[in-house]
Amino acid sequence: MRAALDIFRQEAHAEADAILRWWSENAPDPRGGFYGEIDASGQPVPTASRAAILNARMLWFFSAAGETASARRAADYLRAHLFDTQQGGVFWSVDATGAPLDTKKQAYAQAFTLYGFAEYYATTHDPTALATARALRDLIETRFWDGARGGYIEALTRDWAAVIDPRLSDKDMDAPKTMNTHLHVLEAYTRLHQVAPDAASETALRRATQVFIDRFMGSDGHLRLFFDMDWTDRTHAVSYGHDIEASWLLWEAAETLDDPALIARARPHVLALARATLEQGVLDHGGIAYERGFDGRLDADGEWWGQAEGLVGFVNAFQMTGEKAYADAALRLWARIKSDYGAAQGREWTWYAHDAKRPPQALLSLWKCPYHNGRAMLELVKRLG
Repeated sequence: MRAALDIFRQEAHAEADAILRWWSENAPDPRGGFYGEIDASGQPVPTASRAAILNARMLWFFSAAGETASARRAADYLRAHLFDTQQGGVFWSVDATGAPLDTKKQAYAQAFTLYGFAEYYATTHDPTALATARALRDLIETRFWDGARGGYIEALTRDWAAVIDPRLSDKDMDAPKTMNTHLHVLEAYTRLHQVAPDAASETALRRATQVFIDRFMGSDGHLRLFFDMDWTDRTHAVSYGHDIEASWLLWEAAETLDDPALIARARPHVLALARATLEQGVLDHGGIAYERGFDGRLDADGEWWGQAEGLVGFVNAFQMTGEKAYADAALRLWARIKSDYGAAQGREWTWYAHDAKRPPQALLSLWKCPYHNGRAMLELVKRLG
């Protein structure tokens, strides 16, 4: 097993370099920032809009990979076009010229921008990056925290009023509190507390961790996904990719706080998520299914991001328990990603596996960037070293 994991680490290191190279060469727009879309054939779409989360994730990845020139390009574009200088926070999107397009304030976008600037600070030691990250943390705590019922509100208008449609995408339920946003607030707060710990970062991370465990962990080893303001559960499916992603991000948050009681509380939830994904979400070919509805319907065509998160989640569970089944699952999943998602071929991964009965999807878009697969490779190099 050790030999197999050593080879896995070497391949992950090579893949991290390949992902960095592809995105460094193909994503920058000569007009500034990054393209908003590169289609499935590899052609840029210059008229595509630009999203805050795309640029924030670019900022995070290039910073984490040590590519400071590209990271600076992302930081500069965010500051110039996506920050609302009048009302605060970041817009959801701008058009191809950088003019505001969708001006609502998603907590998800604020969190990812915080995450990007925290990583940029870790790489560059730029004090303005740290100030930006901390200001976004304070904004999330002030504007999005529901003081009456707890939890973070999904979205608000540009001027911080209630919004009619808070959804991140057409795939999401129209719900004011979601697991996905809470998970990435948790992730952003974890990284900020790692790179610049202070009393405020500890308080915010502890609150985010506790509410995640209290509200989103189901008794069946799966996450609860959508809620009303009063925490009425509206979840309708199991999301295997989010289950395995949350398993390692929740564990990282608990370990970052270094609180034995919180670690003891988080551990069974973390392992329940990993075990349920292993037993229910992994298909015969080793890949991870997208989701299963409560009506029993299975969407077996896993998207690239869930496969990437599965690699880290299974390795994390193996490190926590020593159970060989998790290491085997990670190795089988990596083989599937190489054979059917285009990994280890010097280019960006495809959205779906080659055998999925789905039309080709963009290589770069609002939701497609090097955050999931790039982060997975960087994590594997670190964890298997």
